Amino acid sequence: MGRLSTPIGAYGVIAVEKQPKTKKQGARYRASTYFRTSDGTLQRVRRQAVGKDLAIKRLKEAIGDLTTKSTDGEISRSTRFEKVITLYLDELEEEASLGNFSPTSVRLYRSVLKNWATPPLGQLQCYEVNVTRCSKVIRDARRKKSYDTAKTLKAAMSGACDYAVRHGAMDENPVRKIGRMTRNGEQKKVEALTAEQRVDLLAKLRAYALTRQTDARGRPLGPRGQLWLDLADLMEIMLATGVRIGEALAILGTDIDLDAKTVAASHHIIRVAGAGLVRRPQRKGNQDELLLGVPAWALSVLCRRKIAAGDGPIFASFAGGFLDPSNVINRLSEAVVAVGYEWVTSHVFRKTVGTVLDEAGLPTTAIADQLGNSRQVAERHYRKRRVANTANVAALEDMMPASG
Repeated sequence: MGRLSTPIGAYGVIAVEKQPKTKKQGARYRASTYFRTSDGTLQRVRRQAVGKDLAIKRLKEAIGDLTTKSTDGEISRSTRFEKVITLYLDELEEEASLGNFSPTSVRLYRSVLKNWATPPLGQLQCYEVNVTRCSKVIRDARRKKSYDTAKTLKAAMSGACDYAVRHGAMDENPVRKIGRMTRNGEQKKVEALTAEQRVDLLAKLRAYALTRQTDARGRPLGPRGQLWLDLADLMEIMLATGVRIGEALAILGTDIDLDAKTVAASHHIIRVAGAGLVRRPQRKGNQDELLLGVPAWALSVLCRRKIAAGDGPIFASFAGGFLDPSNVINRLSEAVVAVGYEWVTSHVFRKTVGTVLDEAGLPTTAIADQLGNSRQVAERHYRKRRVANTANVAALEDMMPASG
């Protein structure tokens, strides 16, 4: 059996030779060895010094530099989990730059991993990151912060562990063995606006917007006050389409076809570090675009917005650019609280669309098509709980005599 080759990033036996004296310097020592580089070839490394130990020290320093270069980006079972997290996030950043992953998700994953995973797990070697430790980290995040934080953390940790598995640092992903998370053992309640509430809220948003057209000193805001006026129109368009707020803010005048009575939801607005607001192709989660028919009651606001926008966004900033979804959400939150609808968020408009379609007797597939989700997501998040046995009640009426 042949001798095993030196692993990549490692070196062989160190040989030390005493060098002959010269006229310029006295006796010196030369330490040398063979180092296996990242391409598998052997490179001879030599270093000299006046003493034997110093020559070996300098040689090992040189080998350390070569090891870093040869194994840069490589991980193994003994790699610290903190390095795996860093490499995984770097990979996500690259995917985001190519349009294959959301920059917003990268920021979110980076935040939860930094705050919750790195402190307790970062200095562990990969083979030490097991189900028990991962489960504890996720439970701590849920107990100390929230269900949503723990859910995001679980997804981010699973991604990092998948990266480790792909690169040979883990045999399996321990996070995948953690049980499915539930929100306090029950499904989150679907909150939607009733017909009366929809009319009332729309009127109150329009009235409230008029009170926000001056600053604290009573001076007119001019174009800077337009966002408050836009909130009611935004509500109407979101109710007419069911799109998310970032998708609604990405709609251009050219996306509206008044003759066909359609709106194309093909992009979404996000903020990217170093680039500002970006109109990204596809909808949130890289979902395909939707071409949505709209009801007649929405044509008036769509027509007005299309004419004002031209080729630009139908909801524009005072400078003519895109609006930041976060800023719009903050303004909407302030407005709904002021008019007595503090429980309403932009997502309630989307849930209202799903609820109206459900109450109209449309199948889950039709609701999913409208919202651009899978049938399972539409069933879980956009339908209110319904009486399951409506058709059976009549048959049960004669089952027992009425109680006295």
